[in-house]
Amino acid sequence: MKKYIFLFLFFLFSIYFGILFGPKIYRFKEIFNLSETEKTIFLKIRIPRVICAFVVGAGLSISGCVLQSILKNPLAESYTLGISGGASLGVTIGVIIGKVYSIPLFSFFGSMFSLFIILSLSIIKKLSVTSIILAGISINFICSSLVLFLVSISSHEKIYSTLFFLFGDLSSFSEKILFYSAILIFICFIYLTFSSRIYDILSTDEDKAKTLGVNINFEKNFAYFLTCLISSLCVSLSGIIGFVGLIIPHIIRGLFSSIHKKLIPISFIFGGSFLIICDTISRIIIRPIEIPVGVITGFFGGIFFLILILKSEKIW
Repeated sequence: MKKYIFLFLFFLFSIYFGILFGPKIYRFKEIFNLSETEKTIFLKIRIPRVICAFVVGAGLSISGCVLQSILKNPLAESYTLGISGGASLGVTIGVIIGKVYSIPLFSFFGSMFSLFIILSLSIIKKLSVTSIILAGISINFICSSLVLFLVSISSHEKIYSTLFFLFGDLSSFSEKILFYSAILIFICFIYLTFSSRIYDILSTDEDKAKTLGVNINFEKNFAYFLTCLISSLCVSLSGIIGFVGLIIPHIIRGLFSSIHKKLIPISFIFGGSFLIICDTISRIIIRPIEIPVGVITGFFGGIFFLILILKSEKIW
């Protein structure tokens, strides 16, 4: 019970921290005596940004949970599998073409294309899970190089701000895209939660899943589809924010449970709250300059990733 109280308080603290802290820090009682300009900042900038951070953090966390379960590897997430890299390439192409509100669609096709390449390689070459992850990291590098190439030859006036955005930034999202992304990610979250028993079985014993009548290929492919959808929506909102989908499921397994009926909902709440805090830190660490939140998550996530590799002999 104490753990769930901690989760609730952590969620409330992240909202409080995200709304009141920024280039200018407010006290709670000052919220009730804001000027018109300050009210506009709160309603049009800070609150939507907190919502966006929560949606992205929650989405990346639950996609990490599912990918780690179906691949049976603690290093699996949309970033290490190259899904985010493909989505970022799609976003860049969408910006260059000028289809602003079609960016999530371009992002989705990019993520699906990357996943298609990785899964095709795994089938043709019969790659191990570790090799699949290494292939995903390679795809990420290739996509990043293609993004830089497109930026270097493009004269699009927004392309440089887009490049900054792709490093993981929550300052320039579209509220329209946020609205529809939040709905879709929440629907995916509900489905994944109700399908949690399937991921419990897939993460332990596929032979048992067959005896229980589970269509393994369908469930895996549909899970890949949903994680691509979630990841592409997150990238279209915030660019590439790495390692959130890696870190959060591990924390939740250690603190709460590895049963997906609990793991997915708790990761959803904790991951969203975690990214709100990271984004707020990125805004106040060297005020008034804002740094991309991807810098914060990448730094700590990289350390976590390295520790995980060194401590987990089974990975290799």
